[in-house]
Amino acid sequence: NKRGEGFELRTDSWGVIRAGKGLFISADEQAKARGEVLSMTPAISLVKGAVNQVMEWGTVTKTHLNYSPDTESLKTYLQGVDQLKMAAMLLSAPEGIGVVSPQTVMLHSGQALYAQSAGDVHMASACRIGMNATQAISLLAQTEGMRLVSGKGPLTMESHGDELGLTALKDVTVKSTQGQVQIIAKNGLTLACGGAYIRLSPAGEVEIHGPGLLSLKGQHKMDAPAKQDFPLPDLPESVCKECLKKAQKMAKGVVLRGRK
Repeated sequence: NKRGEGFELRTDSWGVIRAGKGLFISADEQAKARGEVLSMTPAISLVKGAVNQVMEWGTVTKTHLNYSPDTESLKTYLQGVDQLKMAAMLLSAPEGIGVVSPQTVMLHSGQALYAQSAGDVHMASACRIGMNATQAISLLAQTEGMRLVSGKGPLTMESHGDELGLTALKDVTVKSTQGQVQIIAKNGLTLACGGAYIRLSPAGEVEIHGPGLLSLKGQHKMDAPAKQDFPLPDLPESVCKECLKKAQKMAKGVVLRGRK
């Protein structure tokens, strides 16, 4: 803590560190000023490891028919930041880097943003976590499974513009410990196995077909036809960004899809 050891760059006013050809900030030791000024072997080794990790995940995602990560922007960064061939910045420390603030911290990228770890990645919030994507969101757990839990409050999955599919290699189990299970469809419902099926049509008809034995056990009661309606929720439509831009240019509140 005494003056005369290490160095301190400080001011009571504003400060700027500017390097027009790139900037390398490192805590990797170069004892007694030995080595080249742009020597950054430990840092570049870690960047290469990150590139390789993304490429390996590209193979895994293709195997599981998932979205593959883009590696081109990361490769471009690696080629340019090594020896500061382009105006890039690289931070490196052998024992950790911390970025903290009691207020807002922002990470923004005009192309790709990579957050990787050779170990665990933890995300936690005292309030809410929101993830949004204009095109798609892809999640993949390769070896130990995936768990989605709501500790309190409903757990909801919705597809507002297309299908919702659930597929498993082995059993699919749906349970309700204190409520009931409802399966409702507007245009038909089919339960099928082994060539036999039970089909409920939107006209209120019930078809029970099978290539083998049909076994009904229990007391039977046949009444007159009856029905019960089960309302379906109205799903919101996705925002058409191109339509909004056209509306701004035309100074209108709404532009219909397909209009030029």
